Amino acid sequence: MQAGFEPKPRVFYGWTIVFVGAILTFLGTGFYSYSRGVFLPSLAQELADGSRFAIAMGFSIAAVTSALLAPFLGRILDSFSPKKVILIGIVIVTFSYLLLSICQTLWQFYLIVGIGMGVGMSCMGNLAWHRTIISWFDHWRGRAIALGVLGASLAGVVMPPLVTSLVEEIGWRPSFIIFAIIVMTLLTPLVYYLLKDRPEEIGEVRDGHAYRAKQADIRLASESEDRLWHWQDMLRSPAFWSIGMMFGAMGCVYSATMLHLFGHLKDIDLSATEAAYVLSITALFAALGKPIVGWMADALGARITIWVALIVHVIALLLFATGGGFVMSLITGAIYGFGYAGMSPLRSFSLSVAIGNRSFGAANGILRLVELPLVISASPLAGYIYDTTGNYRIAFFILAALMLVCCIGPFFIKAGGARERAPNLSSSSA
Repeated sequence: MQAGFEPKPRVFYGWTIVFVGAILTFLGTGFYSYSRGVFLPSLAQELADGSRFAIAMGFSIAAVTSALLAPFLGRILDSFSPKKVILIGIVIVTFSYLLLSICQTLWQFYLIVGIGMGVGMSCMGNLAWHRTIISWFDHWRGRAIALGVLGASLAGVVMPPLVTSLVEEIGWRPSFIIFAIIVMTLLTPLVYYLLKDRPEEIGEVRDGHAYRAKQADIRLASESEDRLWHWQDMLRSPAFWSIGMMFGAMGCVYSATMLHLFGHLKDIDLSATEAAYVLSITALFAALGKPIVGWMADALGARITIWVALIVHVIALLLFATGGGFVMSLITGAIYGFGYAGMSPLRSFSLSVAIGNRSFGAANGILRLVELPLVISASPLAGYIYDTTGNYRIAFFILAALMLVCCIGPFFIKAGGARERAPNLSSSSA
């Protein structure tokens, strides 16, 4: 070796884990989250005599299944292999898509979506993947989570137009078969060969050797990081409850909006293609808004950032309620997407700081139960309002009111010793 020559440091494998997570959220939860609204009118017409409430109940059953499974799955993830859990989830989701393609009755739909997709998405969703991320990252955890969830945001950009064209071209049943093939053939080898549960498996350390060599004194968590939390401790934590209620409300509003928005836009005389583009622009601004939200969180703190996001939610929901043409709907979608930007990484980051690493999986699982009443109510309520009134306007007004109530939540964001400042999401833009 020549004098003065220093070998180039090895690229930290944790960023490969982030890449796998981005693809996983793109092809996994992206299909499920951003395409189901496109399928809603067809499913309601063929399986439920036109009732969108009945179809929305299927997705709420899936949320209940996921929430009930989450505490047990969280404990499993803390002591077992997240990689194996994700692979199991891929298999379950694949078979669920195949069964959806031959579904003939509403009760079959409830079983396939409510049980199959509920279990499968829990296993391959954020619960497992975020557990992997916190094993690989400490100082860079916030930006790692943010980069990973960009996969879901990008799925929201490209999926609605593609799925709309696919359904119009070949029908909704063959579309589910294509979903199954894509999920199984692309995700299985990616996860099997590239995903590693912990850095120790390949001789790495959290954040990478290069970072550790610098002896940096910046830490995400306090002494509570190594503490083992029991469920009683979590339920006594004000931080835990504030995170659950606030982000649970945001999540249920987002779920209801994205499930019913496609149908709402068609009802106000937009074409299927135009409605799909509105969904895409919503997801696009959710992705583009992440660095802006990150800068705001760094400069102003998490509480003010969340307040801004909530108010933006309210404005967008009121604009959706009052209707408008294609251009106005695009603008409203962009506003709504920006309001939701950064909420998922901020949720996981806040929980990891409040609870620490050792009990993150269990805490995330129990948090799903705390969020359950909100999650299961919004989508069926919106469907019921549509079935009884013929439109979604009242539903959007109710969702806007819920976001206003959530403005109380940030007052408690510092409870439990969690750091108020958010992770440096501003450096996590794609």
